[in-house]
Amino acid sequence: MGFDLNCIKNIFVSTPGAYLLDSKAGSTVSGSTSGNSSFSSLSSTLGRRHQGKVDWVSAGKKAFQAAKPYTAQFIGEVERPQEIDIDDAFNHADEAETMKPYEVDHEYEDGNVRALLIGINYVGTSAELSGCCNDVMQELATFQQTGFPVDEMAILVDDDDFPHFTDYPTRWNIIRYMAWLVKGAQEGDVLFMHYSGHGTQAKSNDRYEEYDQVICPMDYTTAGCILDNDIFNILGRNLPKGVRLTVLFDCCHSGTMLDLPYIFVADGHHSHDHDDHGEESHMKQIRNDNFCYGDILMISGCKDAQTSADVGNTATLGNGTAGAGGAGTQCLTYILLNTDNLMYYDVMELTRAMLIEKEFDQVPQLSCSKPLNMHSKFTMLKTFEIDQGMLGTLPPQVQEMYL
Repeated sequence: MGFDLNCIKNIFVSTPGAYLLDSKAGSTVSGSTSGNSSFSSLSSTLGRRHQGKVDWVSAGKKAFQAAKPYTAQFIGEVERPQEIDIDDAFNHADEAETMKPYEVDHEYEDGNVRALLIGINYVGTSAELSGCCNDVMQELATFQQTGFPVDEMAILVDDDDFPHFTDYPTRWNIIRYMAWLVKGAQEGDVLFMHYSGHGTQAKSNDRYEEYDQVICPMDYTTAGCILDNDIFNILGRNLPKGVRLTVLFDCCHSGTMLDLPYIFVADGHHSHDHDDHGEESHMKQIRNDNFCYGDILMISGCKDAQTSADVGNTATLGNGTAGAGGAGTQCLTYILLNTDNLMYYDVMELTRAMLIEKEFDQVPQLSCSKPLNMHSKFTMLKTFEIDQGMLGTLPPQVQEMYL
């Protein structure tokens, strides 16, 4: 199956069935961020904790137009952070403040839909970025345009002018909101998490890899980073059968950020002409642990050994606006909005092709908790269709779900 990237439609089209919502703002927080906020031009109409109606698509376009090109700073290897007290995180999960960002024509009837969006620009620091809060706005715009039926959402950003943001993305807030995302999840529920910010590496105690991947909260220099092991232990370790979780990491060294056992393997070249039995269309098992009953799909901005580029002008990606944003996020959302009836395989190959076309070296990765059939239709609302040829690689208790 072939695709012509030149035929992809304009990204900002009319919103199908998504209504604006007059929602309440999140909890009050103390402190402030310094420097030039990428959303400062919106403050006169949206304002800090703006409580009126927000059209996320329109706000996203304004944010891109206001953002300035920049050079991303790279964070080197960090000391291994302390492991998280998982029980404590879940004990505080019920303190989370959430909101419903918009209404849709057709609500999801099989369970609850939760989303956690995290964007960190590290304003006023030597590690400052410009596009990470834009990535969150882009995700919101994509959700609204496609009518993704979110019931509850939390937004953690270090930008005081971001409309309806919930709290700052400190280490503790990220930990407890990840716990909120999955706490009480039941069969039929749909969960989504997006992280855009710095990622780096720390020495591993794991026999599978030399380094662990970590994400960097806004206070990482004082509170420390968050290990990929802990991210899996919070999000995936006890995820029940029938729950679908999709996670997007647009950060450096994010290829195996969730330490999931299966990964889609390709060499980074766009090769969408393979048939359903081509080598590039299959999953590969890379671990013999971290299995779970739930269905977890993770898409990362790059491989573990790569940096994830932030683009200084997203107009070069074809979305018709100028601004800063993560290259992986921009390509992925652009393709999801503008190409119908995609398979999982198509999403990865088209995203990689667009990055190559725009001369980015990074190779986005897809990993899963189970061997996903890459030629099944892409969705974030349903559990996996399993690659039956790899069913025997699952533990017996998980195999029983498919027999």
